Amino acid sequence: MQTLLAGHIPLFLLLVIVVVVFLHWLNNKYKSLNRQIIRAIDTPVYLLSGQGIVLRLLNEPTEQTNKIALKNLGKLDIRDIVINEEEYNKHITLLRKVLDTRIPCHLTVKIRIEDDNEIYISVRLVYLKHDRVMAFVRNVTENELKRLENEKYRFFLESILENLPIATTVKDQNDNGRYLIWNKKAAEMMGTPADEIVGHYEKDFRHLMTDNFIQETDRLAEETATSHSYIKHFINPKGGEYILSFHKNLVSYNHGRERWIVSSALDITELLAAKEKAEESNRLKSAFLANISHEIRTPLNAIVGFSSILSEYIQDEDAKEYIRLIETNNQLLLQLINDVLDLSRIEANTLEFREDEMDVNDALEKIQATAKLKISSAIKLRFLPGLEACTIRTVSTRVIQVLNNYLSNAIKHTEQGYIDIGYYPPQEGRIRFFVRDTGCGIPAERHKDIFERFVKLDSFKQGTGLGLSICMMIAEKMNGEVGVISAPGEGSEFWFDIPYA
Repeated sequence: MQTLLAGHIPLFLLLVIVVVVFLHWLNNKYKSLNRQIIRAIDTPVYLLSGQGIVLRLLNEPTEQTNKIALKNLGKLDIRDIVINEEEYNKHITLLRKVLDTRIPCHLTVKIRIEDDNEIYISVRLVYLKHDRVMAFVRNVTENELKRLENEKYRFFLESILENLPIATTVKDQNDNGRYLIWNKKAAEMMGTPADEIVGHYEKDFRHLMTDNFIQETDRLAEETATSHSYIKHFINPKGGEYILSFHKNLVSYNHGRERWIVSSALDITELLAAKEKAEESNRLKSAFLANISHEIRTPLNAIVGFSSILSEYIQDEDAKEYIRLIETNNQLLLQLINDVLDLSRIEANTLEFREDEMDVNDALEKIQATAKLKISSAIKLRFLPGLEACTIRTVSTRVIQVLNNYLSNAIKHTEQGYIDIGYYPPQEGRIRFFVRDTGCGIPAERHKDIFERFVKLDSFKQGTGLGLSICMMIAEKMNGEVGVISAPGEGSEFWFDIPYA
């Protein structure tokens, strides 16, 4: 038995030696293979000690952008290259975690290299042996700077959005309407904080608006892919009452594959109250102007009438000239009062717009006949009809008022030549009247101002600057338009375009 055992011992020892030698060879082979793999990686791989010393570079990257200039390898402490103590502590903590758990970790850190240049690097720490860690390092400065810039702008935009005085919400339609944004103003109006809304779905809090307003307007915005506006009276769960101006729009990206509903709501409660108060004040002002104008016009009519009678009894030429001046200024004052009265009636919505049958040619011929009495012999007043006969249904009194205002202006600004009054052939249920003159003309830059109140191109001409403004207001009430075609030295054409029945 002893002889048998003695014969097996050398064999066993030989087998052990062979296994040990094989394992050693295999270990060296894998180490060699690992070294070849590390050398083949085109990213710097550094060997670090457990104390945070950069011992050496394990490979030689060929790509220039991947090379990181680190000096004093073998003695270089991580503390010497990171920019502050916080970054150092973060790095050392992860390094010890890798040594303790043998689980790889990753971090992005800002370091200082030669010439005090600062770069961002991405580091993956991998356990090697009991006190050694490999660090796979990439220069990610460009990407990190872009990320930080994007993060800054994102923070900037989110801060603006959060502090807007308009309630703003965003829902992800690709995720069944899950709320992504619910800003501070929305939380205030709805009486519900953002943390109870963001990340949740519409169905979770339909009690905020029980009439399906949100669902219906969302559906309409998504189906039409256009903006929609609404006025909504709303009472939140805490009893706050608002009148809101809602605006909804579908925003899409990537050819419509990603969709969001963006909603905004402006509190117009105080605005509407102020508007109603201003309208009431304006109505009272217009009523006052109408009343006071009427009271002034009554005695003025008497003055006009008696001064006209007086001129028939007085033979003295000097006295007649004084009476003529009185009559002229009476007419100017009467026109001023009429303008103020008409303006106040339009603003108070009390000016009558009663439709009737209008014989256009007859009406314009009468206007022409009356105006001839007011112009000098150096001006020729012509009537240019668009048709031999034309009868329309419209508000004839207002048409005549506008044309008389146009004629009055033309007479003021035309010293010689002609003044034409007429209309173009009606088309598609609309008719355009005009008054054309050979007066001084109007610069193009003043065309847009000429119909504003109290605008006078020549301050030396008599008038209040209200006549053309009244013309525009009358046109708007009749669903029409007014305008002018003019150039300095070439005269003017004022037109008045209205629909008719």
